[in-house]
Amino acid sequence: MRALVLIAALAAVALPAPGLAQAAKAAPLAGSAQGGPSALVLGGSLAGGAELGLSSGKAGLLELELLAGWDLDASTGGTGFIIRPELGLALGAAPDGHVALRPGVRVAVPATPLWLRAAADWSTARGKDPAWRWVLLGAAWEVRMTSFLGFTLEADTGIPVSGRSGVPLLVRAGATFRP
Repeated sequence: MRALVLIAALAAVALPAPGLAQAAKAAPLAGSAQGGPSALVLGGSLAGGAELGLSSGKAGLLELELLAGWDLDASTGGTGFIIRPELGLALGAAPDGHVALRPGVRVAVPATPLWLRAAADWSTARGKDPAWRWVLLGAAWEVRMTSFLGFTLEADTGIPVSGRSGVPLLVRAGATFRP
């Protein structure tokens, strides 16, 4: 099962095939060729929530997630279809102090401020050895204030991969920055 999660995480990071990368080079995002924002996206968010279905231990979740991603314009005819492979680093305070790495991907819903997210969570929570904890699935609403700054509100849930993990329910708020 862990091997399947690892394969899914690597596939999520490698999802933008060479053809999509070529499309991103051929049709850069608005402003990137004129010295405006790049396709690089940096973000940070604060999340709180719960872990349901645990047989023992604390169910609360609290974390700060920092992420870096790259927007790839995969649209044809200006439809606004964007794929963003990303890597997140979560610093958790609950259920205990922990660190998590989250390789994943986001996909923009064309003509809306909505994004769909999938990520694998590799964490040191509930033990000292890092282990795969969840496959996270979620949605985000991003309001771009300027071409450089945006604010996000997200909701995540997921599938537990470890027997020590419950079903996550996370709500997060944060900001994105396009340098």
